[in-house]
Amino acid sequence: MREVDDVVAVQVTTDAGGAGFFMTWGRIQDPVDPGPLETLTLRASSGFRLNGRPVKARVCSSLREAAGEPYFYEALLAFARESIPYGDGYEAWRTAKDSAMGSGKGFVFLGETNTDTPSDA
Repeated sequence: MREVDDVVAVQVTTDAGGAGFFMTWGRIQDPVDPGPLETLTLRASSGFRLNGRPVKARVCSSLREAAGEPYFYEALLAFARESIPYGDGYEAWRTAKDSAMGSGKGFVFLGETNTDTPSDA
């Protein structure tokens, strides 16, 4: 059974008032403090096309906050396809994911909201 925080949504806000959502592996850096994950997401978000410069990241209380984004379901399916090894293999998996996330990988851009530019442009 998957834990509730195995996969999380993170909202990134920009200096232009925009907000984008990302999905990623949850709380593998720290099981309680969202700060390390927010820092990694903020850094990774600078490589995506957002309306403005990313200035703040916040781990969402549930995936539901991002469920209306254009690529939410595609991302959810992609994360669901990869099983998390519990027990003996977990620590190696966690270390590999943490390293990848430190390199900006493992973040799926779900879409951007609150922008002045239509999403079809």
